[in-house]
Amino acid sequence: MRPGSPASRFGAAVNRTLRAAFGLAFFSVTLCVGCGLPSAETVLPHDAKVFNPAEDLISLHYDHAPDKDDGQSAAADRTLLQAQFGADWIPEHVVAVSGTYGWLGGTFQEASDAVMDSAWSDVGGWLSANDDWHGTAVDVAELWNATLSTGGHVWVKEGGPSDFTAEVLEQLEKLGASAETISRIHVVQHATGNQVLGFYFPLRRVQASTDYRRIRGGNITLLEFGGDDAFVEAARSHAVVGSIWTAAFDYYDPEFAIDFSDSAATYHILGLGPPSLEDFRTRFLSEWADGDGFR
Repeated sequence: MRPGSPASRFGAAVNRTLRAAFGLAFFSVTLCVGCGLPSAETVLPHDAKVFNPAEDLISLHYDHAPDKDDGQSAAADRTLLQAQFGADWIPEHVVAVSGTYGWLGGTFQEASDAVMDSAWSDVGGWLSANDDWHGTAVDVAELWNATLSTGGHVWVKEGGPSDFTAEVLEQLEKLGASAETISRIHVVQHATGNQVLGFYFPLRRVQASTDYRRIRGGNITLLEFGGDDAFVEAARSHAVVGSIWTAAFDYYDPEFAIDFSDSAATYHILGLGPPSLEDFRTRFLSEWADGDGFR
């Protein structure tokens, strides 16, 4: 599912170069603007919408730029989703997108493609905004629209900045989506760092038109520098997702860090409670041992 024509690759290269150039030129402005961004967690009303696995869609966004933590996050997301719902559920309710960076497109980690292949190729595949930014936004908008038009909701795991999400919203509007329809999109993002890695106005657009939820930083709960031997052993040896974690660890050395901090957003979407490495290892690597899912 990765667009790979010479034209799309050339267009993607131009896009990355331009975005990186603009980003570096306005780096200080971006950081200054970031000082005014909300850093507190969103306080949700008691009747806030919760994820409905029968009707809703999850859009998983991985920037893969500049750091490599998205590789482990892809493995963690696949683990969480399959443990909860089984592999057959994923192609109907999940879209995975790589290259959803902001102004740091020039730092995209090309080797991340191997991890995305390992995590998603057997459950519907994945899309590459790095290869074709505009075309992928159009494709994702059509998938979102299909869910929204039948009354479902869309949940975005924002594993980075919101530039790509804003582009999808623009394409949705071109498809005729109303403001009420777009309000049924829930964007979940952690860390001010993810906010300032994108341009200012795309983030503001997302915050103004969707149910935007700023959650507690996953770097507090799903990051361990120096590694964790028990976690690595449980992940590598898991009967169902062990090969995916092996690909993720080959890409990003777990001896440097266990880091799937962006998956704090996936925890939130699925209503799994407070995330932690110990909770993940116990519930989703030790207690879950087959491919059918808990539900």
